[in-house]
Amino acid sequence: MAVRPFPQRIDAASSGRGRLHVRGYVLRRYAAAYLFILPVFLLYAVFVLRPTLQTFWLAFYEWNGISVEREWVGLGNFRRLIDDPIFWQALRHSLLWTVVVVVFNLVVGLVAAALLSGNIRGRLLFRLGYFLPVVQASIVTAMIWRWIYAPTGILNTSLDAVGLGFLARGWLGDFAVVLPALAVASSWMTFGLSIVILLAGMQGIDPTLYDAARVDGAGRRRTFLDITIPSLRNTITIVVLLSLLDAFKVFDIIWATTQGGPIRATEVLATYMFKEGFQKNQYGYGSAIAVALALIILVTSVVNVTLRERGDD
Repeated sequence: MAVRPFPQRIDAASSGRGRLHVRGYVLRRYAAAYLFILPVFLLYAVFVLRPTLQTFWLAFYEWNGISVEREWVGLGNFRRLIDDPIFWQALRHSLLWTVVVVVFNLVVGLVAAALLSGNIRGRLLFRLGYFLPVVQASIVTAMIWRWIYAPTGILNTSLDAVGLGFLARGWLGDFAVVLPALAVASSWMTFGLSIVILLAGMQGIDPTLYDAARVDGAGRRRTFLDITIPSLRNTITIVVLLSLLDAFKVFDIIWATTQGGPIRATEVLATYMFKEGFQKNQYGYGSAIAVALALIILVTSVVNVTLRERGDD
């Protein structure tokens, strides 16, 4: 006697209803979580995702920001980038700025975190003092350092007072030192966060490792190099990555002090993008600079994380 397929159809229908029941249960269970996520996602989509996609789209057009029509130029804006000497100059400045900021945040942050991890008097006060520039408005920091670097500011006055007046100069007007000088000022604004992250990592190190090192007769320097730094490799990766992101995106402190001058001595990609896009109304070319900057940040971040993971193998 032939076998009827009717029971199989019943099993399939039952299986389908079971899957729908499971999905409905999952939706009901996590409905509150989705409702909490939805407003944040909408804000992210409207104020972050949409402008980002629009920037990538505008990079293939020529538009003055006023006219309704946009002229399609394809890769024309990116070919213009390759032939633009100012773009390459701004890229070199951004790379130099990044090196100074990353080294300052990592080296000074490590030393300060190591000192604060000990039982020193006033440790909480020092922590608050180091972290204050992080929460302080960036424009306030820019004004402070503009006053410090002034020809009659506190830096030159202090150098004169200790007999080093020959080092005094107009820090924001000297082509040779203005970029690293502002990079140091920007590092002062961010390295407090690096200290907090590194200090948290140091507090997570097993104290028995230090006890064993002291038993073996290792000094503080050897203990720091052989135990503390290797144990902080993941933490150092986070600090370097955050410093890279902050350094490549820098705009406010440069714009508030030199606006990319003198004669483009502090021109970085962000300031050049602002000038081309919003001052010259070349929104397509400015968007192309923004896309190039985003790709540079992405590639640098991926390379940093990849090298870090290979170091663990």
